[in-house]
Amino acid sequence: MTIIRILLSPLFMALLIDNRQGSRIAALAVFVAASFTDLYDGYLARKYGWITNLGKFLDPLADKLLVALALIGLNQLDLVPGWALYLIIGRELLVTGLRSIAAYAGVLILPSRMGKYKTSSQMLSMFCYLLFSVIGSTGRADFLQGSGMDLSVGRNLLLFSADVLLLVAVTLTIVSGVDYFWRNGSVLKRLGL
Repeated sequence: MTIIRILLSPLFMALLIDNRQGSRIAALAVFVAASFTDLYDGYLARKYGWITNLGKFLDPLADKLLVALALIGLNQLDLVPGWALYLIIGRELLVTGLRSIAAYAGVLILPSRMGKYKTSSQMLSMFCYLLFSVIGSTGRADFLQGSGMDLSVGRNLLLFSADVLLLVAVTLTIVSGVDYFWRNGSVLKRLGL
């Protein structure tokens, strides 16, 4: 399931940055399918105990790849602001770097519960932006310049909800990043970092 999510991520990105409506709909469908592979993979791992060290490492990496590509694509569509993109991807690179260094030293650092909430809020906000890109305007600038002012209240609410969820996601990203380094301070000391 994790490998499927990794393989779907570049396909999702290619569809997202294509300016045709059909491609955006397909990108939304691929994103939803990839997100469900994460849920199903977690369900199977818990139910049958199919947990491996490789899976513990690759599963969060696949999530980060999908979210990062969604952020980059949605930033190109003028829906996600650059500051949010930099904060989220920067944190993900730092944490992934720490986990990689620790894994090289034979120490496995597991994702935290807060990290799971962070990933869920990121994916939910990306879903709302993707849905808006399909049924709403092509971007925030077009929406604010008037082409979006006659949009229904539902579409306005969808963009507002996506923005609020993004703020929650950014907040959880920062807090979980600080928590991650705090909880693993002893690992950092052992690694000489």
